[in-house]
Parts: sequence; structure tokens; C-alpha cells
Amino acid sequence: MKKKILILNGTISEIPIIRKAREMSFYVVTTGNMPELPGHGEADEYICEDYSNGPAILELVKKNGIEGIVSCANDFGVITCAYVAEKMGWKGHDSYENALLMHRKDGFRRYFTQKGFPIPASETFTDLPSAEAYCRACRYPVMIKADDLTGGKGIQKAVDPAQALAALENAFDLSRDKKVLVQEFLEGVQQSIVVFLMDRRIAVTSCSNIYCMRNPYLVQAETYPATDFSLVEGTLKGMIETMAEDLQLVDGIFSFQYIVRDGVPYVIDMMRRCFGNETLLLADMRTGFPWEEAYIRAALDMGYDSLTWKKQIYRYCGHYGVMADRNGILESWSLPEDIEGRLFKKTVNLENGSVIRNYLTEKIAHIYFHYDDWETMNREIAEYNDRIIVSVRDQ
Repeated sequence: MKKKILILNGTISEIPIIRKAREMSFYVVTTGNMPELPGHGEADEYICEDYSNGPAILELVKKNGIEGIVSCANDFGVITCAYVAEKMGWKGHDSYENALLMHRKDGFRRYFTQKGFPIPASETFTDLPSAEAYCRACRYPVMIKADDLTGGKGIQKAVDPAQALAALENAFDLSRDKKVLVQEFLEGVQQSIVVFLMDRRIAVTSCSNIYCMRNPYLVQAETYPATDFSLVEGTLKGMIETMAEDLQLVDGIFSFQYIVRDGVPYVIDMMRRCFGNETLLLADMRTGFPWEEAYIRAALDMGYDSLTWKKQIYRYCGHYGVMADRNGILESWSLPEDIEGRLFKKTVNLENGSVIRNYLTEKIAHIYFHYDDWETMNREIAEYNDRIIVSVRDQ
């Protein structure tokens, strides 16, 4: 009989994990409170439940004979997995305490500050009046961030007290734990590093430039590898392996998003999970390492004896999310021939006739491209928003 495992959620970001787990001969159950998501149809079974509700998922696991759990591409999923694994006595996941530390902005801010690691200066608030008082006297510009959200939600830049007060109200309203950070605004190059830890050491590394175009707080495009990565590589890897040793972290993915200013990588976010935008696909192409299979093996504490590394497929590659410039009904979208010719994958999320309700977060499609020249790739990606034609009409 196949071992029954639970994979949280069923967006396009989880589909590669679901498919790989089934290839590995697991009986895959998915969960989440949106049955219409496409990933659920890829699983052997779907059970409707809120994956961010740890106690509810624990009961689901016990009732349905689940023998292992794998996180989705969301911080709430990592925290739920840690909670369930700790209660069930399963290996393969960090402690619940460490999961909270690493996936709550205030948690890793406090750890970084204690260690003297580079991180933007910030203050944390649990009530609106205290935050408002601070913002009336602080230095601008600042970033206002909900402590517990991802994907650009609950984040706004403020250049004066009036903007800050509006951003604070929005962040407190959206935050589940009602905790908000006011952080200094850093100008610089935004990048990411993704590694796979084995025995608290880095086994493989991938790095990228990050482009937030339509929405300044949401990743819309990435190009691999990152600009001048060798200048910050040692610092970043040192921080990761120090954290792994300090916190006795389990095997698996570890990622920083950071901004380089004056040669220093200031960490603005961190994750121990798979990612949105099918980012692991790009890591696969660049490194030849089977990230999805390794991710599942780590979560289920299986070891890596049969893991097979392949050759690098593309030296320079990336991702771009096609987005509209306003809300309305999607009439059509099209790619120029030269961009179409660079693609190795395309995933369509919204068909023509779909209603776009939030153009700042909804992605019509994801396209994955490769180039022969790194400079050309990074120059041209900045033009994609203008060159890819998206037609939207009023509702």
C-alpha cells in the first residue's frame, strides 16, 4: 500500500511538488479551503480544510491515516507543518518555535539584531496608537509591513506621516497576529539566494535578481544568476550556516531575499519552503539539482541516497509574470515573437473573458525564458511590461 502524505494547498506553485510526490509513488492528499485550485485535481484525494489552521490540520492527519506532511508555497504552511510534525513526533521539519522565528518578520529581525547580521532598522508594534506616535516623529521614507503576511500583502511605502498612518491602518487590518513593523526604506539592488541544506551545510546554491515592476512589493520577474553575486556570497552563506547551526535546523530549502546597498546584503525576508512562480523550476535549470524531489525527501526524512543530479540546462534564465495595468475584463494578451522564441514553459492562469479584480496581485500568465547572454537578458526584462500587450476592458 502506498504511503499517504499530505501536501498543503493546491495552487500552480504546489503542482510540481504534487506531481513529483506521485511520481515517487506516494498517495497524495491535498488540503486548503479553495477546492477550485488546479493542484487539487492533480492529487489522489482532496480534503477541504484551512491549511493555516494547525489544530484542524492535525485532526485531519489523525483521522485520515496521513504519514507525512509537506508545506506549500506560503509561510502559514511552514508553520502548520512544524506544528503538526511536532505533535506527531515526525522528523523533517523545524521546531514550531523556530518556524515562527523564521517566518514572522519580527522574529528573524530580533535574531539578526542579536547576531549583528545586516538587516534594515525597524520597530515592531502591537497597537495602532503606539505605531502612529512613532510615525509622527520618525525619519522618512519607511516601509510599513504586517508581521505575518507574504506576497506583498500588508506592505506599503510611506514618505510622510499621513501616508504612514493610512499604511498602518491597512497593515493592522490585514495582519492576523495584529503585529506591524515600521522599517527603514533601503535603496539598492533586490536579489535572492536559495540553498538546500544537508546536515546544516549548504549542498547547492541558486541566486537571482528580483524585479518588482507593476507592484513594488510583489515579485514579478527574476533573472538567474544574480548580479555580482560573488561579492555577497560569502556573507550570505555564512549567515545561513550560522543560523542552521544555532537553531539546529533540519535539511531543506533555505532562502533570503535581500537588498544590496554599498556592497552589503541587507536581509528583508527569509523562507524555508517552496516558492510561488514555480521558482524551483528555474533553480532546476540552473543547477541540475532535483529541488522538488529533495524538498519532499527532506520533509519526509527519507535521505538522499537515490537522488540524481543532472547537468545544467540553461546558464541564463528567468521568469516573468504577465500582469495588466488596470482592473476589468481580460480581452487578450500577446507576446512578441522574439520573447515567445525564448520560452521553455508557459502557464496560463486567466483565460480571455476573466475578470481581473486586483491587477496589482493577479498574474495572467507565467512565462519562463532563457538567454545566451546575461546582459541582454537583464536589459530586455526591464522592457517586458511595455512590450507584452495586455488588453483589458471595463466591466
